[in-house]
Amino acid sequence: LSELQDKPNGLLKLTSATTFGERFIAPLVNDFQCLHPQLDVHMHFTNRPVELIEEGYDIAIRMGVLKDSSLIARRLCDRSELNQHRCLIGSRPNWLFEVNGQRREVRVEGRWSGNSGPALLDAALKGLGLAQLPDYYVGPYLASGELVAVLEPFRHHDTAVWAVYPRHRHLSPKIRQLVDYLAANIDSLLPRNPLT
Repeated sequence: LSELQDKPNGLLKLTSATTFGERFIAPLVNDFQCLHPQLDVHMHFTNRPVELIEEGYDIAIRMGVLKDSSLIARRLCDRSELNQHRCLIGSRPNWLFEVNGQRREVRVEGRWSGNSGPALLDAALKGLGLAQLPDYYVGPYLASGELVAVLEPFRHHDTAVWAVYPRHRHLSPKIRQLVDYLAANIDSLLPRNPLT
C-alpha cells in the first residue's frame, strides 16, 4: 500500500516560459511520464507571470532571481546571460550583473525591443546591438564565433532555473519525484557556454 501511495499519479499541472519549456522542460516531463504512465500531465507554456496557486498549477519553472514568496523553490540549473551601446531589450528593461561581488541591475535603452527570445537572438546575430540572453540561446553561436560575450566578467551567477511549488504540496509524490527528475536530468539537455 505504501509503495502505491509513493507512485506519482493523478493530474500534474506545470507551467513554464515558452521557449525554455518547449525545448528543455517538455522532453524531461515526457520522459518522466513514460516512467509513470499512471500520471496525467498538463503543460502550459507562456511568458506571462502565472499565479501558481490561484491558477491551479502544481509546479512553475521560473528563471532568474526569485521574488520572496511563500512558495518552495528548488534550483534546477544555472543560466547565464551601457548606456553608450545599442541594446536589444527583451521582456525586461533591466539587465542583471555582478560587480565586485554585488548584484546590480542596470536599466538599458535601445531602438529594438520585443518579448521573444528567438527574435532577440536573431537581432543580435544580425548585428543590431547587444543582448543579454541565457546560455541555451547563445551557446552554439558563442562556440562558432558568430556571437561574442562582451561582459562575461560581470555575469551574474545567481540567474538560475527554479522549480517552484506550493508549500502544502511538498510531500506529494508526483511533485517531489518530478522535481528530483528534472534536477537530475536537465543539465544533460542544456548547451554549455564555452566561455564559462
